[in-house]
Amino acid sequence: MIPAIRQALPTIGFGRTVSTEVEVFTEVPAVHGVPDVTAIRFDLTALAIRRAAGVRPLSTDAEVRVALALETQPPTLADLARRAGYSPDYVRRAVLPLLTDGGWATQDQYGAHLRTPASRWGSKRIVTVEAKLRDWSRALRQARRQRLSADAAYIALDMPAVKPIRDSLDRIARGGIGVIGVDAASGRAHVLVRPAAVRRADSIVGRMLIAERCLEMWQRGEHAGQVYPVFGWSAPTDAS
Repeated sequence: MIPAIRQALPTIGFGRTVSTEVEVFTEVPAVHGVPDVTAIRFDLTALAIRRAAGVRPLSTDAEVRVALALETQPPTLADLARRAGYSPDYVRRAVLPLLTDGGWATQDQYGAHLRTPASRWGSKRIVTVEAKLRDWSRALRQARRQRLSADAAYIALDMPAVKPIRDSLDRIARGGIGVIGVDAASGRAHVLVRPAAVRRADSIVGRMLIAERCLEMWQRGEHAGQVYPVFGWSAPTDAS
């Protein structure tokens, strides 16, 4: 299933006109759990600006939250901590040094921290997929968490497993989850129903975090994170 999803997702999740600009990853840790497949359309212009300035990918949700809080300038340390949801001491000691070293933050002449102009967010669209051969209810539970890390969250099922939920597809979609069917015989995947739009503000931290983690892998030339058992076998890496 995973190879079929990886091959189809750039087209069925993003559209033919942009499918060549989409990178597909497996086992990338999100803010809640690890989706089986994550596809991302990078903002290549933003990434070129970042690369030229030496801005490195972020790795934790704390860094993402503080970087987002820095977008409203110029905040005091107390303002910054309140917006990010941490204590001022934690932000000062544990987060701001990481953002400064990574090229995301600098200090003005008065000691206030500011976002650097080159610290651009690098994604345009993110799609996550939870894949299961038969256990559609578990896939749904996992995909609902991934709505907080994606522009569109899907479950992918072997076509026979779709039958029990065939009459519920529209209701599932209204809840923000799309459904992909995978034909075992042909190895093809197609969208049965697309998810209704969800509030982007609810997922901004999760989307930015998984995008940064995907970017870090992409810069290393990798598309697969730690491999976990899937359906009794290991998900393929790029070398397989």
